[in-house]
Amino acid sequence: MFVVQAPSIGRQHLLETSCRQPATLGTSRSRSSARARVHGALAVSLALVAGCRVETSPTSTTTLVADSVHEFSGRQGQRNWFYGFWNRSVDANGSYDSTTDFQLLEHFGDDPKNGLSSRSEFTTGKLWNLRDGSYYTSLWAEGGHPHGELELGEYASVEHWAVRRWVSTVDGAVNIRGQIGKVMPWGKLWKGGCKAMIVVDGKTVFTGTMGNQSDTYSVDSQVHRGSTIDFLIGPDPSIGVTTFTAVIKHRSVAP
Repeated sequence: MFVVQAPSIGRQHLLETSCRQPATLGTSRSRSSARARVHGALAVSLALVAGCRVETSPTSTTTLVADSVHEFSGRQGQRNWFYGFWNRSVDANGSYDSTTDFQLLEHFGDDPKNGLSSRSEFTTGKLWNLRDGSYYTSLWAEGGHPHGELELGEYASVEHWAVRRWVSTVDGAVNIRGQIGKVMPWGKLWKGGCKAMIVVDGKTVFTGTMGNQSDTYSVDSQVHRGSTIDFLIGPDPSIGVTTFTAVIKHRSVAP
């Protein structure tokens, strides 16, 4: 939702005009003429004041309510953030349902078999993962890694979307913005894009393709306390290390 405010100069001009009008009446004329001008000036002043009230708009303020990077943790639910995945391979309709398809990731820490947390080409730090050595499905502070139906040796051939969830603490309009992009473009199975999606209370409000460069996004949405905002990372069909950050700001309108 965009809040358009009337220019402040309009209100100032109207107020100044309404205040000055009676003072400009000549005093050398007859009383009846003066009274007529006073009545006319008062009528104009009232109209101008009424115009001020109609033309001005309430001011809006924005408040930071969530930050996916700075609030990342190894505890599910901390600061209303949850870390999970969607198993699209077993989904009958292949469409994400935020009420039934979101599952929590099981482990937090290093991943010695997958090796994502110990690479020199990129930095993940400690991360959430499903099962080290069986799936690449994982999330960390600045992004995540999906899993695909690809030939990955001992790894399972299933399609997993990594899903970061924030549960709203506010009512009203919010702006969601951040960065998306592919960090690790090398290798036959990793070369190419991944998909990004934002789903608010079951409604998709953003979709994008994460290529081999960093892009920014911004989207507005309406939420209420308890609304779920899900950030999904999926294969396209390649997989890989991705960046997907989110800063959420609440927009409130002064009465």
